[in-house]
Amino acid sequence: MSPEEVLTLLAPWLEGPFTLEEARERYGPLVEKALKARALKPVPTRFGEVLVPSGKGRRALGLTRFYTPRPSTLEDLIAIRREVERLQGQGYRLVAFERRRRPLALLEGNGEKVLVVAAVGEGKVGGRDLARQVDRVVVLVPEPGWATGRGRQVEVRAVWT
Repeated sequence: MSPEEVLTLLAPWLEGPFTLEEARERYGPLVEKALKARALKPVPTRFGEVLVPSGKGRRALGLTRFYTPRPSTLEDLIAIRREVERLQGQGYRLVAFERRRRPLALLEGNGEKVLVVAAVGEGKVGGRDLARQVDRVVVLVPEPGWATGRGRQVEVRAVWT
């Protein structure tokens, strides 16, 4: 299989990440083909199995093949992606989506900048320096009442797993 074909099979990761069920709904038979070709592999999380690039998929992306993201990071990425999709439905535009150990997303719309961060996986929030440059921060937490310290510009939203 050529690297271009493998990159096509990686769409659920490049546009996501998505749980296995979400990926099957959006991409249909492409998911099964990617799993069979071992371009993607499922990693168990509290949201269900999340599709990530396997060794073959990571090699096609130019990354080291000996790495699998932590489930806590995947949970944060899923929560942020879902919140970004919700905000895009309200007219916001995605400016940046950083897939790092502490993922975050920056959106603009309705005359404000919104930073979306998650504390679903391990309970720590990143992006504090960026938080000073935005109008509102949305912190995604595992359940209601989890976070008590809030500023005026911070909105805490519960994510049900």
